[in-house]
Amino acid sequence: MDEFTSTLVSKFNFKPKYIRRKKYMYICSTDKGNKVIRPVNLTTDKILFVHNIKQHLINQGFNQIDFYYLSDENLPYVINEDITYIMTDYIDLDEWDLSDKHHIRKGIELIANFHKLAQGFKHSIEDNIENIDIKEAFNKKIESLLRMKKQASKQKKITDFELMFLKTFDYFYKNAIESIEILEKHKYENINRLARKNTMICHNKIKEENVLIGHKSYLTQLENISINHFIYDIASFIARYIKKHPEDYLLLEDILITYSKINYIDGNILPILYALIKFPNRYIETCQSFFDRRRNFTPISISSDLKNVLDLKDFQELYLDKIKC
Repeated sequence: MDEFTSTLVSKFNFKPKYIRRKKYMYICSTDKGNKVIRPVNLTTDKILFVHNIKQHLINQGFNQIDFYYLSDENLPYVINEDITYIMTDYIDLDEWDLSDKHHIRKGIELIANFHKLAQGFKHSIEDNIENIDIKEAFNKKIESLLRMKKQASKQKKITDFELMFLKTFDYFYKNAIESIEILEKHKYENINRLARKNTMICHNKIKEENVLIGHKSYLTQLENISINHFIYDIASFIARYIKKHPEDYLLLEDILITYSKINYIDGNILPILYALIKFPNRYIETCQSFFDRRRNFTPISISSDLKNVLDLKDFQELYLDKIKC
């Protein structure tokens, strides 16, 4: 083991036995079990904000998280050569398998418990309170979509990608406008006020690698959490589920019922959930990836992503059809 990582481990009050590097992190065998040390691109205030929420969760009885260990300075991080490091337990479990009904349900229950027990956190770091104005964010994406259409329409010779984009533009533009209309109709701004009042915590990165399933399941990588309504996490997960597994392993109503048994979802906000999923985020992001590059070089992956978006649109409509607006 090298002196650098050995010193890092010691600063977290552990005695290192063996250390190996895995991608951007260090897996450390210590006198108190296996740990992970990894660099984070966060301010120390944000780390403290995340750490305090994790402590709140533990106090509420939710310890299924990768909590931060304290350093010899009683801080949840160590700064070495201007790089900030955190230490957590090494959790060796299977990643969330969205093609397995049992896995899906366990993950949904885990997330619902996280959302329920995180509420009521007494915050003190005002800089980390984020209430996203989703309408404003969507409008910016629509402006981007219109710029891309204008750019593509001006070309004398258009690529196959641009042709596909122009042929499908009207469908996705219409969905984007309808999403905003639904948000306005159902007073979406009320959920932000409710989130702030109850201090709801959003994970903001619900992905397979961050939900670990076993006899005891864990929610990890909480560095992106913010104070926002939990409906954003639910919408993000459902959109990802549709993208990854259009085989319809679990009906939308099953997902919502499983979640709501633990953390109740008011039926009045279901139209907002519908609008969040309906908005063509992935279509816009995929097209933007093309227009941000040289027109004469379209990576196969970008064209493949757009084709996948187009192939999924009918399935997504059917999947969301039971949410009434």
